[in-house]
Amino acid sequence: MSNPHILPRPQTSDSGFTLLEMLVAIVIMTIFVSILYPVFTQALHTSQESETQARLQELVKGVKVAYEKDAMVVDTTGANGALVFTSDWSQVLGNPNNGTALLTDGSETVTPTQAYPPGRPQDIQSGFFAIAGAAGNSPLHLATDGFGQPIWVYVSPEMETQYDGYPLYYHDVGFLSTNGAPGKVTPATQGVTYTCSVNPSTEQSGCSFQLGTHGGQHDLVANVSGYAIEAHLYQETLQRMRAVAKAYAGYFTTQYLANTTRDVDIDYFANIDTAWDGCGPDGQGGNAYMDTSSTIPNSGNGSNGGPGFAFPGESPDGDNVTYYGADGLNDTQPATWDNNAFINSLGLSESDVTSGWGFLMGVANGPNAPSFDNTIDRDPLSCNSNLQSPPYTAFILAWAPNAVLLSDSIVGTY
Repeated sequence: MSNPHILPRPQTSDSGFTLLEMLVAIVIMTIFVSILYPVFTQALHTSQESETQARLQELVKGVKVAYEKDAMVVDTTGANGALVFTSDWSQVLGNPNNGTALLTDGSETVTPTQAYPPGRPQDIQSGFFAIAGAAGNSPLHLATDGFGQPIWVYVSPEMETQYDGYPLYYHDVGFLSTNGAPGKVTPATQGVTYTCSVNPSTEQSGCSFQLGTHGGQHDLVANVSGYAIEAHLYQETLQRMRAVAKAYAGYFTTQYLANTTRDVDIDYFANIDTAWDGCGPDGQGGNAYMDTSSTIPNSGNGSNGGPGFAFPGESPDGDNVTYYGADGLNDTQPATWDNNAFINSLGLSESDVTSGWGFLMGVANGPNAPSFDNTIDRDPLSCNSNLQSPPYTAFILAWAPNAVLLSDSIVGTY
């Protein structure tokens, strides 16, 4: 029998949200997601785009350093559509044998190649190792954009232009990211082109992207001018050559003034050729007109056992670089020959006589030494009677890529 004085216990609910409440929550969540998702994806894309831009800049930096370091090889191989950083072709960037071997006039559109086939990073182009070593980063990092896609690589044919009257050979390099477009999208499907042109009449040359309006206008690109790199090395080398030539001209005059007879028939650029007396003026041996007190030896073949200045020259450590197989220049020697007699006599250092490409300059004071335009120096040892008398001359020489000979002529002043 129940107690009528005990009140019934109030009922409690622990069943959670009602169906209506859950539906309302889902609707609210959907609204939030629809609002925030575009913001999130845009923020992610912006982050990936920024990362891509950063990697492109790293690529540009790395290419410039690697290119300048190996510029003698890069612009001597004649490779079309590729940068070859090593003489054995172990580090190559681009698409070898694509297009014209040497572009001297007109235009050409470059066919790009990817840094590696999608999904196969182990097949990365070997040239990225040279770039990564220069940029201080990993090859795969530089070869991949911020969206995880391989970078597209464009390398021009070798182009010929002019610098200060000399031929200059170079390549341009372009990099492109499709900026997060689906993997099946390529620069070709976007209508993107990379065109290289050379106009010898205006001396204008170089390559540029045309991104079009089919999605390519959103692509991210970077371009490296090989001309700027080589022109810098030409400028640096020619400046050093002029400084050496000026010092050598001063040496000639100093030797003349030190001669008690002030003989103006003497060639004060060098001592005698120890193994050959030349032809000489008036039927006499040419050594009679050389400066026997000179501390600078004669660069003639006789004294030195043959030509000693083959392209691209000798490295400062004394190694002869012979992988191009060019013949040596007549009566010319590397600036440090004969135990540094030349540079010691002029108070120069080894770096003073090293070109921007890292090879020793040549000294041409022998009887038949050539200059850039095939002019032969005036020398009492010459067998050309028109060149046996003053004013005597000598040359400072240096090799540029593709066997271009740079020269600075010195006229002896009494």
